[in-house]
Amino acid sequence: MRAKLVMSMLVSVGACSSATPSPQGPAQPAVTSFEHMDLDHRIEFMKTVVVPRMKPIFQNHDPNKFSKFDCTTCHGSAAASGDYEMPNTELPKLDFSDLSKFRQPDLDWMQNEVKPTMASLLQIPESTRLRKGFSCMTCHTKP
Repeated sequence: MRAKLVMSMLVSVGACSSATPSPQGPAQPAVTSFEHMDLDHRIEFMKTVVVPRMKPIFQNHDPNKFSKFDCTTCHGSAAASGDYEMPNTELPKLDFSDLSKFRQPDLDWMQNEVKPTMASLLQIPESTRLRKGFSCMTCHTKP
């Protein structure tokens, strides 16, 4: 189910649209949320919307670590064979009772840039104490 919500991993949506001209002028594009896209549309959305938007966020944060940014960055090595299952066990494991192995700037970046941008791109509300939605655990697993 999570694979349906998130493909890696992943703003201003308008992925699958159909604009049919009418006598009154062009129709408004129909916007389909990621959750309702089929696999082909999800892959296209990831390539044309998510990667171009997320790549600079990752590369601005750490140009060396993320000099190569593609599907495997978030989806792991299985993405090379077409498996985009999330959460990705290859990403750092998160134990919220002890995040001391992570640098605070990295945690802040994930919390303030990566998570909200992906939630927005996928049209999924961010998780809060009162609402389920896109969270750290959408992509990461526990130890």
